[in-house]
Amino acid sequence: MRYVLLAAALLVACGGKQQTNDTQPTGPTVVGMGDSGDSTDRSGNMIPPDKMDEVQQDLGRRREMISRCLATAMDNREVKRGTHGKVTFEIVIGASGHTQSVRVDKTDIPDKGVIDCATKLVEDTAFPELPHKYETSYTYAMEAN
Repeated sequence: MRYVLLAAALLVACGGKQQTNDTQPTGPTVVGMGDSGDSTDRSGNMIPPDKMDEVQQDLGRRREMISRCLATAMDNREVKRGTHGKVTFEIVIGASGHTQSVRVDKTDIPDKGVIDCATKLVEDTAFPELPHKYETSYTYAMEAN
């Protein structure tokens, strides 16, 4: 009798429907861990935060060398003593870690030679391998005595 009551209770709880394996799971999903149902979900293609930090650190390590471009131009009397300013680069880094393009977005440094020197140093920066190309920007403040 006990088993009959248990079977009846289960049928009532399930609505009497037979479950099949071809139903879609319901409930929340973790973005990036499965199909979120959003066809525009690109979370699996994101650059990991630690790689973005590493790119910024690699660019930061170039600060002194970039400033040296201005100091050399001053020493060669190509720019006036006391010249200072900023240059912002738009940078595209390939998955291999090599720069694909470096473009000056804005600058207030008046000398093309200084900007060319700085651009070359950014182009020659070694970056980590990435899941796909990565576009970023970086601003250098240039000052020399």
